[in-house]
Amino acid sequence: MAGLTCATALKGMADVTLFEKSVFVGGRVSRHPFGEYRDHQGEQYITVSNPLFLKIVESWLDAGLLRSWDGWVVELNRGQIVNLDDAPPRYRGDPNMQAIADRLASGLQLRHSTAVAELDRNEDGRWRLFDDRGGYLGLFDIVVLATAAHQVAPLAKASRSIATAAANIDMTVCWSAMFDFGQALNLPFDAAFVLDSPLSWVARFDAPKPREEGECWVVHASPEWSAQYAASFRGRVLHALMDAFFEACDLPSQKPLASNVHCWRHALPINTLGEDCLFDEQAAIGACGDWCTAPRIEGAVLSGFSMADRVMKQLRKPGHG
Repeated sequence: MAGLTCATALKGMADVTLFEKSVFVGGRVSRHPFGEYRDHQGEQYITVSNPLFLKIVESWLDAGLLRSWDGWVVELNRGQIVNLDDAPPRYRGDPNMQAIADRLASGLQLRHSTAVAELDRNEDGRWRLFDDRGGYLGLFDIVVLATAAHQVAPLAKASRSIATAAANIDMTVCWSAMFDFGQALNLPFDAAFVLDSPLSWVARFDAPKPREEGECWVVHASPEWSAQYAASFRGRVLHALMDAFFEACDLPSQKPLASNVHCWRHALPINTLGEDCLFDEQAAIGACGDWCTAPRIEGAVLSGFSMADRVMKQLRKPGHG
């Protein structure tokens, strides 16, 4: 979301090419096919605390990309429910979170399934980019690294300040799973922060079309449990998360119609920089992301806007035209 926001803000100001290593844009809001669902095992909703981001969210609401989500979110401890007071307004993508990323990407010069693996700076100060197979990707005046901190550090070797700052960021691991059940579980809540469990979060997932029976649930393992089992087999993790789900909800176990598991190996920043973004004017390279600001969609978007502002100032300097 940081990269999409930055590229969108710069559209019309510069000739921008966006390289996306995945099949879909959006990072933790991207979708994965899962039966009749679009599997969203990353960010489940959006909250707002910044006035600028509130205006952005309002524009997404007006465009039909977001809808208010008034699901009942609780704390859950082995079937015991505690209601959360003073919950902030929450929003979900319409029809899914991917819709926001798709709208931002529309009209951009975008190259999917392209992993930038090497940056080489010419004597004239411009950057040559190469993919992970050594293929040449083009020549650019300015490079913005909008990816996880652990990927920024080796790519930004030409800027010691950026590489050092990114290398000092620690990220959590998160195993997530989705279970499609053939019958309703009759749980009274829509989502829960889970206590005293291998899980940290469970949420009922909305199907694109109403179903007469059955429902789908997304679960996130805690950072501690995920780190402990980061190298485990997917099948073992899937069964462990399913058992933990039924234990947390105090329900008898049942076999799902379908299931899926995914490991976010660099899920959320533990320590953030406390800066909106990083930019080295002399090297003409910058970095942005939620690891700069706050581990939320809001943090990523605001970091992307700040990065775009720094690039615009660089472009206005003599010599850039």
